[in-house]
Amino acid sequence: MILRPYTLAATTLVIALAAAVTLSAHMAYSKSMPAKDATLSEAPDHLQVWFTQDPEPAVSQLSLEGPGGEVALGETTVGDEKSLVADLPAALAPGSYTVKWRSAGDDGHVMRGDFAFSVRAAE
Repeated sequence: MILRPYTLAATTLVIALAAAVTLSAHMAYSKSMPAKDATLSEAPDHLQVWFTQDPEPAVSQLSLEGPGGEVALGETTVGDEKSLVADLPAALAPGSYTVKWRSAGDDGHVMRGDFAFSVRAAE
């Protein structure tokens, strides 16, 4: 009977560690350009999102929504250092924008996320 609390604690620890390993196997957002929640004085000429693993080109996509709806981007490509890149063919007007990304990493699970930034009007 004395071993029961230790057995329960050990089982709980094993389950927690297994969950942590499983969660860490997925690709995750690392950083971006523009940075998350940045306020820019000039519009960027491209978007770039870095991840914790190499993105899978077949399922990778970047999209951009702004004050007027969806913004046309150039083709999404895999860049250097575990990143996705898309050119902005036209300058962005002042306002708030949301970048949405989709990709898969080493384990093949498709992951999605988003982040916002804004471009302020020239003074």
